[in-house]
Order: sequence, then structure tokens, then C-alpha cells
Amino acid sequence: MSFVSDEEASSALEFLLKNAKALGELKRRQILTESMTKRTRAIEMARSDAKTVAEKERDALASEAYLEAITAEAEAAGAYEEARALKDAAGARIEVWRSLTSTARQLRAA
Repeated sequence: MSFVSDEEASSALEFLLKNAKALGELKRRQILTESMTKRTRAIEMARSDAKTVAEKERDALASEAYLEAITAEAEAAGAYEEARALKDAAGARIEVWRSLTSTARQLRAA
């Protein structure tokens, strides 16, 4: 008896096929939110009336707009990492199934 059934391997493969586009979309969103965080920081620094770059940066990092941007970036990264972990788990399940079925074939042939 194997630890991963044919049905489980098939289900894992179907999961990979069905979720490829969603994973790509999550990666796109992660990249976009990273860029938006940088953009928000630059805009907030430009809006600051402070005299030095360090003061402008401090004002930007303390702004509500920057807080919203980094929160969105963190949420996007979390969603992408969760989806990627599920993808990796499905791939691992398929690999275990392949290894087990290969071993079973070899034992039957011996």
C-alpha cells in the first residue's frame, strides 16, 4: 500500500493545472505592490516640507499612505507564499507517488 494513492496524485496534478493562472496573478500582484510601496515612499518624500533627505524619508515612512502601501505589500506577499506552498506540496505529493509507483513496479518485476 502506498502513502499517496493514484487519486491523490491525480488530484494534486489537477490542482496544479487549475491554479497556475491564479498563482501567476498573485505573483503579479506581489510585484505590483512592491513597486507601489516604493512609489508611495517617493511621493510622500516629495510632499514633505522637511529640509533634509533624512527628514523627508522619516516623514514618508511615518505617513498613512506608506503604512497602507506596506500593508498591501505584506498581504500580497503572504497570499503568494501561501499559494506557492500549496503548489510545492502538490508537486511533492506527485513526486512521492511517482517514486512509490516506480518502486512497486520494480518489486513486481523482480
